[in-house]
Amino acid sequence: MVIIQLFHLLVCFVLMIGVKCHLKTKCSFSHACRCKTSLSKFVEVDCSNSKLKNIPKLPRNVSSVDLSNNDIHNIPEHHFKDNGILSEINLSVNRLHTLKKEMFFGLKNVGKLHMNNNNITETTNDSFSYLQRLSYLDVKKNNISWNNYNVTFPQSLLTLKIDYNASHENLPKISHLETLDVSGSSGQCSIHTVKPDTFRSVPTINELDISACKVNYVHNGSFSFMKNLSILDVSFNTCLRFDGLENVTIDLPFTSIKILKFNKIHKTFQMNTKILKQHLLHLNYTNLEELHGDSNRIQLIEEGTIQQLPASIRKLFVSDNEFSYGQYILDFITTQIEFVNASFLFNSRRDKEREEKCGRPDESSCNKVFKPNYAFDETISRFSTAGRLLPLPRKLKKVLYKDCFLRYDIQQYTISENIVEYVDLSYNIFYSWIGPLLTFDHLQLLDLSNNICSNVSKVFFQSFPNLTELLIQNNLLGFVLPDDTEGEIMQHMPALQFVNLAENRIPSLPYNFFKSHTNLKDIKLGGNMMDNITFQINHMKQLSSLDLSNNRISSLDEHARGNLEEVYKVKNNFSIDISGNPLKCSCDTIEFIKWMSTTKVKILNKRETACLTSRGDQESLLKPNRIFEKLQIECSSYSSLIEGTVASLVVFVFVLIWGICYRNRWRLRYMYYMVKNKYQVQNKGNLDNDSQYEYDAFISYDNNDRFFVHDKLLPCLEREAGFKLCIHKRDFLPGNDIAANITSAIHNSRKVVIVMSHNYLDSYWCMFEYNMAKVESIYSRNKENILFLVFLEQMTAKDLPMMVLELVQSHSYIEYPNDEFGDAVFWNKLKEVLSQ
Repeated sequence: MVIIQLFHLLVCFVLMIGVKCHLKTKCSFSHACRCKTSLSKFVEVDCSNSKLKNIPKLPRNVSSVDLSNNDIHNIPEHHFKDNGILSEINLSVNRLHTLKKEMFFGLKNVGKLHMNNNNITETTNDSFSYLQRLSYLDVKKNNISWNNYNVTFPQSLLTLKIDYNASHENLPKISHLETLDVSGSSGQCSIHTVKPDTFRSVPTINELDISACKVNYVHNGSFSFMKNLSILDVSFNTCLRFDGLENVTIDLPFTSIKILKFNKIHKTFQMNTKILKQHLLHLNYTNLEELHGDSNRIQLIEEGTIQQLPASIRKLFVSDNEFSYGQYILDFITTQIEFVNASFLFNSRRDKEREEKCGRPDESSCNKVFKPNYAFDETISRFSTAGRLLPLPRKLKKVLYKDCFLRYDIQQYTISENIVEYVDLSYNIFYSWIGPLLTFDHLQLLDLSNNICSNVSKVFFQSFPNLTELLIQNNLLGFVLPDDTEGEIMQHMPALQFVNLAENRIPSLPYNFFKSHTNLKDIKLGGNMMDNITFQINHMKQLSSLDLSNNRISSLDEHARGNLEEVYKVKNNFSIDISGNPLKCSCDTIEFIKWMSTTKVKILNKRETACLTSRGDQESLLKPNRIFEKLQIECSSYSSLIEGTVASLVVFVFVLIWGICYRNRWRLRYMYYMVKNKYQVQNKGNLDNDSQYEYDAFISYDNNDRFFVHDKLLPCLEREAGFKLCIHKRDFLPGNDIAANITSAIHNSRKVVIVMSHNYLDSYWCMFEYNMAKVESIYSRNKENILFLVFLEQMTAKDLPMMVLELVQSHSYIEYPNDEFGDAVFWNKLKEVLSQ
């Protein structure tokens, strides 16, 4: 018995040690530091962000120490004399101002030293002589010229991050250096002209980062002697431009280049650019694998340029550009590219961005007028023809094309032979998915989330037989999915394992919606408008997670609970999330509460799951058995049940009558004011002539938008086009009710122009005019659409109420461009509408 107890104690001791090895606790030698211990004898010390002014005395068994973000001014001499096993020291973001040799005495095994973001102004030439095994050194953002002090860096150094001003100093000579980072993005760098001797002192480097170094020009031969160079970054040198990049690529055939980065070497406010053959000609003689050309305002690529890229190219990064349609698109089909990132099109401008001043003439000048030629409509029209071939590289596996402001429907395309596995088209405005896309046989993940899509055809997904992950959250699919009673939309993806349908305004899903998906493991339906589980799930043998959070579920009925139990019998790790729903704890839902207290189905986020009692109190469902016991007592009295039933019937009748009146409130108000207007007209002896209208259009707008209406709309439509318009400031009869004036003006106008803005949505009378116009079109004009929306400012779908969003989805509208070239098209379109 004693032996068994001792064995249990030993097991607990071992488990406690295993847990402690991953925890950071306060160090015994300094309460400002945290120590991470392990089964080995070494200790990792974290003293960062501790407001230290002095370096604490470290024990002998410390292997690494982080002293960053403190207020340390000095390193005492011989302070680390007993720390021979220290391998890494981080002293970044402090206030060090002097370096001396004896400060590093005893640090014979330090491999990494971070001293960036200090205020080092003085040093000695032998400061690093004790650091014989130093392989990584970061001394960026210090106010010192290392060349002036003739500092000798350890020959063991492999990575050096240092500030560099080519006009005042030379780089230190380090024979075995592999990585040199002088980037101005993380430090201070100025290299106006890269010459053949600029980096002559580091001929063996594998990686060179001269991004954001104010480079204006590169001489031939500046990189040709770097035989081992595999990564070169010349990004964020906006004065270099593509004609300067040509001199960079000339030397690369003599190197081992694998990755070339030239992101943002073209100014944001310059004209769009076209990549020519000569810019990338010399890359054909390299073994380049990755090409980064983000944020360069690239609009076109000369025909044949893509074909001269080396066969070794595998990854292409060209996001944040201005691409338009061109023959170059067809050239990609012959490449060996496996990954393409072309996201964030037309996003080149950055807030608070400062333009770099160049030391050579700028290609663009103030007296040149540039008209952007995005050729966007041309691109769409060329690819909108049924059966149009969409060329893709034969070995392409992953495509990122998100957040590109593309607004059109996805028609039927024939895709060239491909092995694409991953496609991300999220954060665009692909508002209708018609398809099919023939074909993506190897596609495993498709992301079409955040596209404001309200229509999906039954054949759109038919060419994705091996798709396992479908992300279509945050759309408007609630308008179409409830009508798919036979599950035809999703039936062509039998291999699907994960589907995200969250935030789609889905009120319910048909029973057979997932009938073809026996392999589903995870379904996310959070943030919708569902009040129960109406779709079949008991045939999903692999289902392990169902997310129904933040819907409108008050309880789950018996049928839904039975399905959940059937899934659990097959998959005993099955879980469901119903947090954030308006669950109810009442006599009507007592069976649901009982199920929650007895089920073995794992209910996630119980701490965020609560129900509303009959008294209006919120009760946590962390322990549902307690609530069930309370409900048993409460529901045992039938008298309270009878009284509640009678009261409920009264409330129901009242709500029913109120609901009928509320649902038809606009029709009732319209009929009232129309009868009132006709009565007033008859008293004056006038007859209503329905065949003619007094006005061509009634302009509905908010008073805060009056300057647009009075200064722009009226002069253009009344004075120039000769239309007769009705506006409330001028044409309403004084003394009449406002509502009566509105209904009369709408009834006597052939069209109603809505000047939509945030101010309009916030105005009671503006929304009154909008609803009166809708009722007029339905009941007095035989459902003729008399409304025309003019968006005065940019508005997202989330800004619009449902009744306005329905009109936007079903009828035409126009946005006011407020620019010289768009104004003419806008006014011509508006005149055309009013003339119909």
